Amino acid sequence: MTAKRGVLYIAWGKAHVDVARRSAASVKASNPDLGTAIWCNADDDTSGFDHGFAIPDGLARPKVDLLPDTPFEETLYLDNDTIVRDDLGSLFDLLQKFEICGAHVALWHRPRHNKTWRTQVPDAFPEINCGVLLYRRSDRVFDFFRSWSRAFVEAGFKVDQVTFRELLWESDIQFYVFPPQFNKRVFEASELIYSDLPKARIFHLELLRPQKNRLMRWLSDRVR
Repeated sequence: MTAKRGVLYIAWGKAHVDVARRSAASVKASNPDLGTAIWCNADDDTSGFDHGFAIPDGLARPKVDLLPDTPFEETLYLDNDTIVRDDLGSLFDLLQKFEICGAHVALWHRPRHNKTWRTQVPDAFPEINCGVLLYRRSDRVFDFFRSWSRAFVEAGFKVDQVTFRELLWESDIQFYVFPPQFNKRVFEASELIYSDLPKARIFHLELLRPQKNRLMRWLSDRVR
């Protein structure tokens, strides 16, 4: 039987599995009813997750290819460099109305986020940060993801957001942009002193990636 709601990770290599495990622990701390699952190498340690699956050989972009292979009816895909800080029930409730949800790329005005594959898209329809994606199980959604997988290979970009943006523009999928606090990527210095913005519920930071530098690793480990 497919579980109702859960969080999915896709990690390549022990260091990335370790930071995904930290993220999964933060999910359980604030959302104990959510399941967690990870796709990773067959010999990786999957302790700390409710489900563990081995990434098949030959995938061009496992993150894109494996989104349909979720054990949940309603899935929140998270990049491994994330920390969940609050209840996500209202986020999942969006799937009562929408099929896929995500947040805008924070710095969408920069040239690297305005590349074109085959369709010129208005800049008022910016890229979606595909490191936090919410979706529900359906043929329409999974067909969209499979089209994205094919487009990623065909387009030849190293990043997956260019093709996601254009396919979304051309699609009639029911998509919703949720607030940036559910995919907090950028901090202004003033926020360290005072901010009237809502508190972040999901941090998605480069600091949370596997760090080789000892000081950066120490700082990363302090984030919980």
